[in-house]
Amino acid sequence: MAFASPSMITTMGEARKHRWYALTILFIVYIFNFIDRQIVNILQEDIKAELDLSDTQLGMMTGLTFAVVYCTMGIPVARIADSTSRKAVMVVSLAIWSAFTAICGLATDITIGGFTVLSGFTFLLIARMGVGLGEAGGSPPAHAMISDLYEKEKRGRALAIYSAGLYAGTLLGYYLGGWLSEEMTWRQAFFVVGIPGVIFAIIAWTTVREPVRGLSGANASVDKPTFFVSFRKLWSLKAFPYYAIATGAGTFITYGLGNWMPSFMPRTYGVIDPASIGGTVRYIGIWGMPELQNVLGMCKAEVIGGVSQLARDCYEMSKTEIGLFYGTCSGVGGMIGTVAGGYIADRLGAKDRRWFLWVPMWGKIIGAPLFIAAMLAPNVELSLLLYFPGITLAAMYLGPSLAITHHLVPASMRAMSSAVLFFILNILGLGTGPFIVGMMSDWIGANADSLSQAHSFLGDSVEQVKQMSLKWAMIIAVILMTPLAILWHIGAMKLPKGELTDDGDAVKEALTEGDPKGHTQTTGPSA
Repeated sequence: MAFASPSMITTMGEARKHRWYALTILFIVYIFNFIDRQIVNILQEDIKAELDLSDTQLGMMTGLTFAVVYCTMGIPVARIADSTSRKAVMVVSLAIWSAFTAICGLATDITIGGFTVLSGFTFLLIARMGVGLGEAGGSPPAHAMISDLYEKEKRGRALAIYSAGLYAGTLLGYYLGGWLSEEMTWRQAFFVVGIPGVIFAIIAWTTVREPVRGLSGANASVDKPTFFVSFRKLWSLKAFPYYAIATGAGTFITYGLGNWMPSFMPRTYGVIDPASIGGTVRYIGIWGMPELQNVLGMCKAEVIGGVSQLARDCYEMSKTEIGLFYGTCSGVGGMIGTVAGGYIADRLGAKDRRWFLWVPMWGKIIGAPLFIAAMLAPNVELSLLLYFPGITLAAMYLGPSLAITHHLVPASMRAMSSAVLFFILNILGLGTGPFIVGMMSDWIGANADSLSQAHSFLGDSVEQVKQMSLKWAMIIAVILMTPLAILWHIGAMKLPKGELTDDGDAVKEALTEGDPKGHTQTTGPSA
């Protein structure tokens, strides 16, 4: 065979020698996952201009449509991963989502006989659904492999390191997207980031060794449950519904803000885009920049009729700079927070498992006011300075949430348990976050006249309220979702206090009996 797969790992001794390499490859695969997922965000203003889209349509493209396919297909794919080769599922998925990322660059109106049978927007939606289909098979198999490569004492940090690929991919996606958008068209940019993933899939297949199930100590002999049994068993655990919904609400904030930040910055802080020199200067939100106010005051006639070169020289942020500044802020902050969350939860949770849920809770609660302050900052520098610690704290949720879920189930359910948790958090977060923020932005803009009269703090004029509609939509999202962080605490109190165990008894015993609701120990593994 041209691309042969290496043998499986059958002992923990082999696992210790190979696991850092395997974790590195899985980390890189996750980076590809988020490069391909996030690059559309830095390109969305160009896409919006060419295809004449609304913010609601952008939110549908970047969030809702992708998430529906991603979440629904994640369930059967995880079932396959729990029954067959997890590595094979992950590698094939990588090739699929990378190919569909490249196909996004082909989006255009398809006309037959003078009639448009498929609009460019619909074409792009279908391609994004293909990306979601592929990415559905990325994380659950990887989570299960990592949990078999690492003992329970190190699992939280290992899953956190892997999960940091989310933010590393975000960082690189914005870096590449910002630079590519100025060097080529948005269509060409999709090709450039999509094709390398197909090549890396071959590297992952030929070099990574998959561990046998249950290698790290947990029992893998229990019959593999169906999705519905897995869902009912997880939902019957007293803690799971609370922290699953809390995780979804937290993801709503990170995606609701993160997907829109590349649009928030130019719309709010007066960025003059050389590609849009059609007669409009975006100078709303220039508080704290008196030099630009002076320029606009002196050159009012030029500004109204076109773009003043003096104003452009005074303050301009290119897409490359947006990608660089926001990508660094979100990517580095997110990686630090994700890894730190895993390490802190492992350390504190070893003696009291409730810390696996308290760490995410405090991260979201402390991070929320920093996000709001970032949206209200008078200039882009202060906005990013506040956003950095906000995303660092908010990102501490993923590793602990995954780790505690894997502690609660037997090895045979790990991929499926990840899929169930991801289904909930991505439907609530990725699916609704960007979409609802986009809808609120459009609604505020459409009602700017009445809102500017009733609520002067929204803006000094109708035009300013329209220009600032996205900012207020993002702030509202944070205010509405943050109180749900208390559900992490409620979930933590449903877990028994004590040291961490790793046998998934609460679920395993009920599955063995064949009764999805039959166990009495619904609070997690025995202490």
